[in-house]
Amino acid sequence: MLKQLTSLLLRSIFPDRCVGCGRPGNLLCAHCCQQLQPYPGDQTQPMRSLDGTGVAYLFAEPLQSAIHRLKYEGEQRMGVILGDLLARYWQQQPLPADALLAVPLHPQRLAERGFNQSTLLARQLELASGLPLLDDSCLVRERETSQQAKLNARERQINVEGAFAWNHPMPPPARILLIDDVMTTGATLSACADVLRAAGCGEVRAIALGRSLARDRDSDSGTAG
Repeated sequence: MLKQLTSLLLRSIFPDRCVGCGRPGNLLCAHCCQQLQPYPGDQTQPMRSLDGTGVAYLFAEPLQSAIHRLKYEGEQRMGVILGDLLARYWQQQPLPADALLAVPLHPQRLAERGFNQSTLLARQLELASGLPLLDDSCLVRERETSQQAKLNARERQINVEGAFAWNHPMPPPARILLIDDVMTTGATLSACADVLRAAGCGEVRAIALGRSLARDRDSDSGTAG
């Protein structure tokens, strides 16, 4: 309660400013939301272990700053804004699923950050879609991995092999939609899909808020795969 009151007091003294244009009033203003660039091309094709993928926007400004504000500055309210944007994309281009599942963080990373940014996005998609969001404890990241952004495509794939596990006595639903903030090569999402299939899931698809174009992915600053 004290933390919430402190936050309200600070916002009354230092009002929110848009990460894109700096205007006071919102963390990401309506004008800058309109400047987000839709991710181009056909996104329905399978990717390795995934039956389909969806990406809302190019991983470029102002989205890049918004995700940075969420993940590295701990501004969880940005998760609601970005989650609503992801939900809006899904409503326009839905992917079939029986349940949603956020890509997990390793417990050490989760303790450091205090929250899983993908879970914040997934909660907004749950509200918009009516699909149930599986608990974060169902799919776990057992092994800490190196930052994906520092690795090339092949290294990213090796980096996440064996990093995830299904941690529930019951098998997963037949169709799962994985949620992540940034997709790069797809290695992390594919590794999650492999585990879900081994546990009994029939179809695995993934949706992400942002992704760089192919020529930029090796220098992408996202932490997803």
